[in-house]
Amino acid sequence: MKTALIAALFASLALAGCGSVTAGIDFKAPAGWSATPSILGRMQIWTKKAADNKDVDMLMLVRGSSNNIDLKSIPQAGVGAITTEKQSTITICGDRKAQFYSGSASGHSGQKQTMEMVAATVGSDGYIAMYIHPQAEAADPEAETAIRSLCPVKS
Repeated sequence: MKTALIAALFASLALAGCGSVTAGIDFKAPAGWSATPSILGRMQIWTKKAADNKDVDMLMLVRGSSNNIDLKSIPQAGVGAITTEKQSTITICGDRKAQFYSGSASGHSGQKQTMEMVAATVGSDGYIAMYIHPQAEAADPEAETAIRSLCPVKS
């Protein structure tokens, strides 16, 4: 989990912005997850107890003003032992292109964690949504849907 937090902090520094982290997008964390307050309108974290009751699942949303988000730059920021499993361009919100990255790293307890990230631009803002959970645990389908909901708010 520490590795993921370092990656998120790097992402928040790489992306500058202001206002609410969810302003202008249709992102919704799954019901029952605990939310932290938005950090300077740039980052917010949601957590829930992992199935093993020893760790947590975490969703993180980072908002910035860059139109050139590069997920490849996050692991190279001194994060360390992230093993890339998949990196591709995906379609979200029906017809919007986004970058998808998945990998694994050791959590704070030494337990392997799975990380999935989606990066997309909505208007002039860049977003990174990240979902982290113990590798031994099945992914939460609602959390996976949430990170792919970097869609403009429907009018």
